[in-house]
Amino acid sequence: MINQLFELARKKQITELEVLTSQSKNFSVQAYEGKIESFKKTTTGGLGVRGTFQGGSGYAYTERLLPIEFDSVLEMLKANASLIEEKEPLLEKKQEGSWQDCHPLMPEEEQITLALALEKEARAAEEVSSVSYALVSSGETKRQIANTYGLNKTYESTFEMAYLSVIVKRGEEVETDSAYYVGNLRSFSRQKLIEEAVGKARRKLGGKPVVTGTYPVILDRRVVCSLLGVYSGIFSARNILQGTSRLEGALGKKRFGSLTLFDDPDSGHERVPFDDEGTDTKKIYLVRDGVVEKYLHSLQSAAEMKQEATGHGIRSYKGTVQIAPHRLQIPNGSVTLEELFRQMNNGIYITDVQGLHSGTNTISGDFSLACQGFRIEAGKIAHPVKDITIAHNFFDLFSQIEGTGNDFDFSMPGGPSQYGAPSLLFSGIAVSS
Repeated sequence: MINQLFELARKKQITELEVLTSQSKNFSVQAYEGKIESFKKTTTGGLGVRGTFQGGSGYAYTERLLPIEFDSVLEMLKANASLIEEKEPLLEKKQEGSWQDCHPLMPEEEQITLALALEKEARAAEEVSSVSYALVSSGETKRQIANTYGLNKTYESTFEMAYLSVIVKRGEEVETDSAYYVGNLRSFSRQKLIEEAVGKARRKLGGKPVVTGTYPVILDRRVVCSLLGVYSGIFSARNILQGTSRLEGALGKKRFGSLTLFDDPDSGHERVPFDDEGTDTKKIYLVRDGVVEKYLHSLQSAAEMKQEATGHGIRSYKGTVQIAPHRLQIPNGSVTLEELFRQMNNGIYITDVQGLHSGTNTISGDFSLACQGFRIEAGKIAHPVKDITIAHNFFDLFSQIEGTGNDFDFSMPGGPSQYGAPSLLFSGIAVSS
């Protein structure tokens, strides 16, 4: 199929061509009140091309992987290339390889049984009034990148996941929380997931505001991951070139106190051996001991800035190349969460934030977020807190890390990027009620 495209492109005077294909099969089942609420089984896929015609780069795609479609998709590429004078580079290396991260998936019938059992047992847990989501899902994906310079790489993977969200009630007070599991469902413990979701929700009951002021604060690892996700674009070379990142000109300069931040594509819930331009990936440090060491690059941004491509060109077969991290993370510490509480002595432990898009400014770094958590007094949890807002600046905050927990974990998968972090202690964050 790909060789047919290459030959047809040559006849159409397309001087270089890149082909990105993706095929996915997904299954999900959701249980609610003892019945199957939803049941989805999908097969999706498509083919995207990027190429050079008369000095300009063009994109096109089709979801009909039939030779009869190839002529029209290449004609679309040519038409789009005529509108763009700028040429995007392709990877001019002859590289081949195939990678797999696969395990046998649980049969669909067993996944249905698992979802029903998870919902039933969670609904029976103490103070649970209802189960919002009891979801089990699985899938398999294959992607391939090839170009006329001899590049040809494929990657196949499978995943399985369970997600549970519960509502607990005590008197007239209601709270909710969730937990998830990613991995082989045959190794999955329903009871452990239920205990986590229900326990987190029940601990929120009885929450109250605190007096407005500046407090020492511990951000739970999930909150840190959320902030990394929002602000990861500051390391994009494209944003540097467009003047929308405060890190312009920051290479080699100490901007983040003692922070170390790296991107490791071999970690997380699924590895990434190459990006969507075919560039091999590797572990890179963006910040080491506070010093900015690298930006994230696609082939084009690397050429423009005369720096090394880092393997962070990301796109779907439908889209154009963007820049994003793969597995961005802050390394684990050596201090338990309880020891962080004792180190802080008196302050607030933030476990949940809301308004991550409306309450954040990715250019200035300022944020103001509604949140929940716990009041810490004399190094121990005193009571839950709610109806509070925290405000600070991302750049300033992550220059003031006072302690690092040993509870590192990755956020729940969603999209091409994943974020990992331990809980972090900061000396002072503005808190208002």
